[in-house]
Amino acid sequence: MVCIKVKTMKSNKLIYIKIVDILEKGPLTRRALIDAYIGTLGLTREQLLDRSTTGKANIERSRVGAALAEMRERGMITKSPDGLYSAADQKPVIIRCERCESEILRMLDGSPMTKAAIRKELTRVFGTEKTVTEKDDNKLFSYMGDALRRMVRDGVLKLADSRYSIAERIAAKIDDIGGMLKLKSSFLTRLHKKGGEFFETFFMTLLEKYITLNGKKVTSNSTTGGSADGGIDGIIETVDCLGFRETIMVQTKNRSDTTVETTVRGFYGAVCARQGSRGIFVTSSDFHPAAIAFLDSLDNCVGVDGSKLFEMAIATHYGIKKSGAELVVDDKIL
Repeated sequence: MVCIKVKTMKSNKLIYIKIVDILEKGPLTRRALIDAYIGTLGLTREQLLDRSTTGKANIERSRVGAALAEMRERGMITKSPDGLYSAADQKPVIIRCERCESEILRMLDGSPMTKAAIRKELTRVFGTEKTVTEKDDNKLFSYMGDALRRMVRDGVLKLADSRYSIAERIAAKIDDIGGMLKLKSSFLTRLHKKGGEFFETFFMTLLEKYITLNGKKVTSNSTTGGSADGGIDGIIETVDCLGFRETIMVQTKNRSDTTVETTVRGFYGAVCARQGSRGIFVTSSDFHPAAIAFLDSLDNCVGVDGSKLFEMAIATHYGIKKSGAELVVDDKIL
C-alpha cells in the first residue's frame, strides 16, 4: 500500500512539471490545457480516438484533471474569473546545508531511520515537496548526503543495517550538539543575508584575528573586490617569528550553493598567476567532494567552508561571543 502511494506522488509530480511547462507559454482554458498535456504523451492515433472509459487518452485526461485540482489547492497554478489557468509565481526554497545537519540530528533523536525516511522528512521540513521544480529537491538531497557522510565520519552518527542513528558516545550530549548546530545555522544564515561585499570584509578581519591568534603577525590586510579583481578578493601579508614572509590570497563566496571544482581551479590559477604564497578559498556553504579532493592535492591552497568559518568565529570571538555561560551570535557584528 505504501509503495503505491509513493509511486502515485512521484507520478503526480511529473504531471505538475509538464503542466507548468505548458503554462509558461501563456494562460489556457482547462480543455486546451488538458489537450496540450495529452499531446506531450506521444499517444497513437488509435489511442487518441478511443473514447471508451478504459481508453488510454481518457484515463490520462482523468489523471491530469485531478492533478489540476490538486495544483490549484496547493497554489501551484491559478484560475482567472474567465476560466484561464496560469502558472503561479513560486519563490525558490532556500536550503542551507548547516540546517540539514540540525534537522537530521533532531529527527534521529528518537529512533534510527533509513536514508529514504530521512529524505522524505527533510522534503516536508524544507517544503520542497510543495514545489514543482526538482532543482530544490536535488539540492536538498545533495546537502543531505554530504551531511550524513560528514556526521558519520565525525562519529556523530553511526550507520548499521541501512539505518542511521546517533552514536552512543554522544547520545548524552545531544542537547549540547543540537544547540551548537542551531547556533551555527543562525550564524551562517545571518552572514549569508549580509551579502557578498560584507562577507569579504568580515572574513578578512576574521582571518587577521585568526592568524594573529595562531602566532603570526599580519603586516598588511586589504580587500580588492569589484569585477576587475582578477579572481582575488583579498590579500594578507604575514611574517612569522623567524622573519619568513607570506602573501596569502583569498577568494570569498557568500552563497548557499555548493562550490564546485572548476571554481576552485580558477581561483588557484589566479593565485599562481599573481605569485601568491598561499591561497584560501572561502565559502559560507560547502564544497563539492571533487573540489575537496582537488584542494587536498595542493600544499599551498586550502578551503574554508561554513563549518570552519563557525570554528574560526568561536576561536577569535568575532561574530560569536559569550553571553554568560552561553555562546551567541554577536548582534553588533552580524
